[in-house]
Amino acid sequence: MQQTQQLRQLAARSATAFLLAVLCVYPLYIDKFSNLGVVKFTGVCTLSWAFCLWLGALALVGAVPRPGRLPARDTTLWSLGAFVLTTLVSTAGSLSPTASFWGLGGYYGGLMMVLFTAAGYLAVRAFAPQGILNGLTFCVGITTAIVTVLYVLNIFNIDLIGTYANTAVVERAQFFSTLGQKNFNSGFMALALPLVFYAFLVARGVRHTLFYGVPAFFGGLALAVVDAEGLALGIGAAVLVLICQKMFTTRTLRRMAVIGAFFFFHAGWMQYMRTHVYTQGGKPMLAALGHMGLEGLAVCTILWAVLRFGLHGREIPLWKAGRVVAAVAVTAIVLLYALANFWPGFPSLGRLDDILVINDDWGTYRGTAWRITWSTWLDQPLWRKILGVGTGMMHTAMMAWAGSDVTERMKTFYAAHNEYLEQLLTTGLLGLAAWVWFAVSHLRCAAKNWLRPGVAPMTLALVSYLAHAIVSIRVSMIFPEVMLLFALLTVFCRPPETEDHPAEKPRHGKGKKAKPETQPAPGLVRLWAPPAAAAILMMAVCGAASRVIFGFLF
Repeated sequence: MQQTQQLRQLAARSATAFLLAVLCVYPLYIDKFSNLGVVKFTGVCTLSWAFCLWLGALALVGAVPRPGRLPARDTTLWSLGAFVLTTLVSTAGSLSPTASFWGLGGYYGGLMMVLFTAAGYLAVRAFAPQGILNGLTFCVGITTAIVTVLYVLNIFNIDLIGTYANTAVVERAQFFSTLGQKNFNSGFMALALPLVFYAFLVARGVRHTLFYGVPAFFGGLALAVVDAEGLALGIGAAVLVLICQKMFTTRTLRRMAVIGAFFFFHAGWMQYMRTHVYTQGGKPMLAALGHMGLEGLAVCTILWAVLRFGLHGREIPLWKAGRVVAAVAVTAIVLLYALANFWPGFPSLGRLDDILVINDDWGTYRGTAWRITWSTWLDQPLWRKILGVGTGMMHTAMMAWAGSDVTERMKTFYAAHNEYLEQLLTTGLLGLAAWVWFAVSHLRCAAKNWLRPGVAPMTLALVSYLAHAIVSIRVSMIFPEVMLLFALLTVFCRPPETEDHPAEKPRHGKGKKAKPETQPAPGLVRLWAPPAAAAILMMAVCGAASRVIFGFLF
């Protein structure tokens, strides 16, 4: 029994290091932008399989998950199996099975990525400890701050890490920070910012408020500079979910006002810099509010002061009002989109037409990508409508559908810029249904266990990503983090787990359970420095090994 507990603890510490490596170190792992995709894919693939092999070795010598971690009747596990199986079947019947296996035609998002992320999901779900939320969130916040700072520096043509050597300025306008182009950075922020902001919203005391306030400050900068519509969509969806929960009070609104002040400060500053200093790249949707940066900062500051000093420390529940606001907002958005797109006589709303009217130019030509993806799927035979054309085969199938009518703009699309449409075309109706089943089964589990520690931030991060996926691409830079958050969600949804203590062996009578000795909690540095160092070492070793193992992909 004691050996089993020791092995389980070793497996839990290994899972913590693996989570830090993927969620915090991997986003910073980079070489040159000329080979960014293959470097990211091979690095995280090697890391994931190495970790799973290590846990497999521990399992062979006696490490077993806690009871209930992997129940046979759990629908989340069955949905994972369906997701993997449908991807396997679509790859077997792909237009190019080899390309679909590696994802060569779709940003390395093929069968191999599904396999190693599923293995990582099972490993984390089996052994990850429940008490890692605070430290993990802070480490994600540090990574978010670093990515954001590098992103801003690149906007102003400053390359501290030397990754842009021999890269043309016109290309650099599409590539930022350590995650590649703007859409990939947006995808990471859609996952990370809800975790960072939630930690700040619920922080108690001056020390913890400042501790989580620093990452939240840089999170406000990320909202103001990351150039992608999907980030606004993802964060907006997470906010709507948050204000509907019973935890939404005047205290939560007060902290949200502070985050709003962070955002307007950065948006106003960026607006000034864009006006007076040469920059490159596009302009974020949210950054348009920089024109009213001072006004927004003043409103948020006044709101914070009223809630802080006017209520004299009282907390008033606001969740009923929040649900009304969310219902009105969703209804208004759906109604406006329906009227703008299906009522020919609907009057113009000025600049809002660029957002509301979906056409080929919508969202930097995402409308074109959606139209040709949908038309390509409709043109497939029945069996391919059901099983798909193979992961990563969107461009190949689209070119065959378009034929001589293909345009120069259409030739630039290698993904649908909508993960659900991409799933429909590449893995068919079965693949899309499996992915929706996987996501919904986890969100249902979260809804039933919302009040358990860790469930709320994981759910908000995943809701943000799933909304962001409407206008984004599934890539190896982001998807491994997504699957690990799904795994952590199931861990946090479980009842609190306590360590078993061995029974004493008295001289007479029956054995009694030993009372656990109360020990002072270790400091943050002492607790998290070893797994953080292990995560950095794991990423460095696996990154170097990946050049040898997957050399044929370079």
